[in-house]
Amino acid sequence: MICPYIVNRKTVRQLVSEYDEDGNETSWQQIEKDTAEPMICMQQACGAWKDGRCAYRGE
Repeated sequence: MICPYIVNRKTVRQLVSEYDEDGNETSWQQIEKDTAEPMICMQQACGAWKDGRCAYRGE
């Protein structure tokens, strides 16, 4: 079972700057990649697991 509430999140940021021959910054660009992978339900090891099912949302 895949848990819809917890994910492994990874964010990668890359900043690229360009300079002229005098060393002045002429432009820059920021690239960001954000990924979130769902995790497998931990069932009994999860604090929200009650009576054989997930009770994360109070259900």
